[in-house]
Parts: sequence; C-alpha cells; structure tokens
Amino acid sequence: MHDSSWRSGIWTAIQGGKPESQPIYYRNIVITTYEPITKAEVIAAQRAWAKYVTEQDVDQLLDLYDFGGPDEPLLFKPTLADVIRLDRAGARSYFIGGDPDYPHDHGFLKRGWTSVEFQSAVGPILKAGGLGYKDMGHYTFVDGDGNATRADYTFAYHKLNGRVLISLHHSSLTWLPPIES
Repeated sequence: MHDSSWRSGIWTAIQGGKPESQPIYYRNIVITTYEPITKAEVIAAQRAWAKYVTEQDVDQLLDLYDFGGPDEPLLFKPTLADVIRLDRAGARSYFIGGDPDYPHDHGFLKRGWTSVEFQSAVGPILKAGGLGYKDMGHYTFVDGDGNATRADYTFAYHKLNGRVLISLHHSSLTWLPPIES
C-alpha cells in the first residue's frame, strides 16, 4: 500500500467514513480509530465519574480513562497535586495514595466525598471531526461534614471499543479574588 492510499483511507475514516473500533496497523505502527460519540454519552460518563468518586471505587474510576501508550498517553493533572500523571499507576496513586513514586499523594478518594456536581461552562463541545468531546467548567466536591471544595476542570473524551474514555483531565483549585474590606 502506498503512503498516499493509506493516508486517503485514514482521511476517509476521519471525514465520516465508517470508523472501525479495531486499530489500523501500518508498517508496525498502531493507529487508533475512534468511534462517533454523543453529548449524552459524555454526560453519562461524567455522572459515572462522580459516582465512582463518591463510592471510592478506584478500579471503576480508572476504567473511565484511556491510558494510551508512550506516543499518546493520558494527560492527567489532578486537583490536589503538582505532578502530571501519564499512566494508570500515577492516576491510581493520586486517587488512593500509597505509591512511593508519588510521596505527596494521600488519596483523593479518602477525603470521603459524598457528592460531586459538574457545572460545565457551555456543556460538552463536539471536537472537530466529530469523534470526541471536550468540556470545561467547575465541579464541586462535598465531603461528609458538608465542606465543599470547588475546582476548575478540563476533560477530553473519545469513544473506543464502545466505551467513552477520558484522554485528558486537568483540574485545579478555583482561584477566588481577595475580598476587599
């Protein structure tokens, strides 16, 4: 297969041809093909994420992420951490702690969150090509004592093998301007 026909085939899939859930192999390179995704599926994934946070179910939570590979890893910057995570071990450490490679992780899930509310700036937005969504806004975490922690988030989603997955997750505490007296 010549390079031009290979590119043409990929371009056709990207531009609305029937994407397959199986990877495409070309000269020992794996090219992941994503599936069409809907806004409703993204909102359902956000609800699942909030549910698994409140249930402290780290395995189900981690299964919502696409950890990719060396050339296209997950990009995960957690709320209460300064280290960007690229793999499952790093994400797991943030959520439950205990990994000596991340000594400052104490386990985000251990804070006993009882609710998580997403407040999107405009709702999930379809990405160019229609094979993913991105979303940005605030989410509020409430613990068992009723204390709220508000953070800003950015997520990117795609669908692979019938599952909506997070490929980018950035979160940071919300900046609040000083109160003038």
